[in-house]
Amino acid sequence: MSWIVPVIIFADQLIKVAAKNYLFYNPIKIWFFELTYTENTGIAFGAFKGASLFFGVVSVVVAVIMLIARDRFYRQGKLSPLGDLAVNMIIGGAIGNMVDRIRLGYVVDMFYIPFFSVFNVADSFVTIGAVLLAIYFLRTEKIGAKNTSNQQ
Repeated sequence: MSWIVPVIIFADQLIKVAAKNYLFYNPIKIWFFELTYTENTGIAFGAFKGASLFFGVVSVVVAVIMLIARDRFYRQGKLSPLGDLAVNMIIGGAIGNMVDRIRLGYVVDMFYIPFFSVFNVADSFVTIGAVLLAIYFLRTEKIGAKNTSNQQ
């Protein structure tokens, strides 16, 4: 399911360009959140501002490690479609933000939820992918424990 990685990167970058072109001077309020344009030099939730280059390098390392691990697990038949989807969503989101950090020196965010944070499409894929990966590991662990108890 690695085809989803470039789709995520393309969608993320396209929406970031649209945010800069249309939301820079004209944020749009929609019920409880706002579509806006923000330049984030930190990481998630605006933490560690000004460390964009460092986190760009960290993103590259994490993406490469995840790609290698995904490939190894996939070849061994140990990665279900859910696990594969989750890992590819995380990789796509990480690379989407990494492109911004390398190209611009900051990450473009556009979804603002008051009293929470400003985030973007890539952040959403990383978060959803992480939740799906946790579900995958919990299910895998549960099945493994069940198989172990059946063998005894």
